[in-house]
Amino acid sequence: MTAQIIEFPMDRVRKVANPTPARRAIAPAQAHVRPSIKITRAIIFWSLVSAAVYGMFLTSVSSNDSAQANSTRTASGHVEQFAYVTVMSGQSLWDLAEEYAPNRDPRDFISDLMALNNLNSSSVDPGMQLALPKN
Repeated sequence: MTAQIIEFPMDRVRKVANPTPARRAIAPAQAHVRPSIKITRAIIFWSLVSAAVYGMFLTSVSSNDSAQANSTRTASGHVEQFAYVTVMSGQSLWDLAEEYAPNRDPRDFISDLMALNNLNSSSVDPGMQLALPKN
């Protein structure tokens, strides 16, 4: 068996004259965006911005409100008042437990303190006012 070389005539191959005019004709059509799409994009953008601002507002409000304890009414009918302490720079809940409940287990005091002040985490910021649980 011998190999055969097949030659194709070059006049059958189509030549593209200039591809750039076709691209120029398409580009303006793609650049045009319908007004309804622009409005939709603007609505989505401003919705996301307002949701982010609202989320930041709720975060700041919840961090301020979480450290406020309310006085509770007991079964006998009298209102319990709490002693409040202001957290100083560098203080932690563990430090507060050692200072205000030296005879109790610090973990129990911290658990009671977090429940009383509606704290989600054990981190506190300087200047926060915390209600101290009764011993």
